[in-house]
Amino acid sequence: MVEVLESTREGILKAVELLRRGGIVAFPTETVYGMGCDATNEEALKRLYEVKGRSLDKPFIVGVWSKEVVSKIAEVDNRAKELMDAYFPGPLTLVLKSKGPLPQILSPEGKIAVRMPAHEVPLKLMEELERPIVVPSANISGRPSLTRWVHVVEELGERIDAVIKGECRLGIESTIVDLTVTPAKVLRVGAIDVESIRKHVKIVVELGKDTYSLSCPVYVFAGERAREKIEEFAEEMKRRGKKVVVIAREKITDECILIGKTPEEYSAKLFDAVREAESKHPDLIVIEGILEYEGIMDRLRRLAGERVFRV
Repeated sequence: MVEVLESTREGILKAVELLRRGGIVAFPTETVYGMGCDATNEEALKRLYEVKGRSLDKPFIVGVWSKEVVSKIAEVDNRAKELMDAYFPGPLTLVLKSKGPLPQILSPEGKIAVRMPAHEVPLKLMEELERPIVVPSANISGRPSLTRWVHVVEELGERIDAVIKGECRLGIESTIVDLTVTPAKVLRVGAIDVESIRKHVKIVVELGKDTYSLSCPVYVFAGERAREKIEEFAEEMKRRGKKVVVIAREKITDECILIGKTPEEYSAKLFDAVREAESKHPDLIVIEGILEYEGIMDRLRRLAGERVFRV
């Protein structure tokens, strides 16, 4: 059975011992729950790929506990220095040219993704281990990220060795910026918005088209008439005999999960709300979008695919 640890010094040291032995540990970050292993242990890395069900052509993000560690594993130019000074520690991942000390599996194209989480648990794990750890989200590939330790246990169970209890403040993943090209590319919009990055470096946005795999279709309505349209759509689906669960900022239907009115509350609760909605075994999930936060809208697009409507 997976070991559940407190985020105390005793719990951290127990987790570090597991990491030293090639184990896999899940832990909270400021974004979502991560899971990782010793980034210098190739066998542990291969096991983590299997646990996550992830293709080897998608390298893991490497976590670091200080900016100095970044220059030991990657080439750091002036753009990287400026972004690290502005956002490390924080929800930003930088893709840099690798210097090669870590296993090739982490930099198959000579590039390496690095991030310094703004959360004491992963930082303490790395400080005690005195090595970087990889920090992918603690979920099966293709599934939405998780923000609560109990959900990590439900999804991954005995496939990992331990999970550390803790809170995820932001609720969506880090923004990813590729600095191996000029201009820099934003590969994923996350907790840091594009305009903030643009204040520091010249960038273009080139987002992937990945979508999450859920148990039923998701529909998103965003805009001034979103609630009106959600109510109409939900009623029509119910008339057709469909079970509908709505996720919204204010109550719209009887079967409605409230997600919070501010972007911060919405972001923190989104993945939990989707998991709760799925647990009700509906035929479809309808979500009220929030246009003013691009990181959230990107996650909604991943949840709903082409079923995103601006109204």
